[in-house]
Order: sequence, then structure tokens, then C-alpha cells
Amino acid sequence: MPVDTIDAPIAESHLLLEERIRRRAFEIYQRRGRQEGSHLDDWLEAEREILGESPKDSAENRATVIGHAGRPDVVL
Repeated sequence: MPVDTIDAPIAESHLLLEERIRRRAFEIYQRRGRQEGSHLDDWLEAEREILGESPKDSAENRATVIGHAGRPDVVL
């Protein structure tokens, strides 16, 4: 199977996941009264909720994987 055939669905899935996390993080930001300065905490909380992981999991590792998943030069 050509690589482009596999990469397109993966890329689309990644973008959909990222959009879901972005929307949830914004909802969390709004719930906190739109106070600036906690965007990373909001993102990581949204990520935990959507991916169904507990707060004890490594948020930094997940953020790294999600942040680099679309880069072909990065091997995960």
C-alpha cells in the first residue's frame, strides 16, 4: 500500500483529535472565567479527558507525542 494512502487518514485523524482537544481546552478556559496564564494546564486537562487518561499519566509525554505526530522527520 502506498505511504500516501496510509498517511492521509492518520493525518486527518490527528487533526480531528487536535481540534477536539482545542475545543475542550477553550471550554475549560471559559469555565475558569477566561483568566489568562493557564493555557497549557487547560490543554493538558482537555487532553486527559478526551484520551481518557488519569492525571497520574505523563502529560508531558502525551503532549510531545501529539505535538510531533505529524512530523515525518520525528520517529516516535
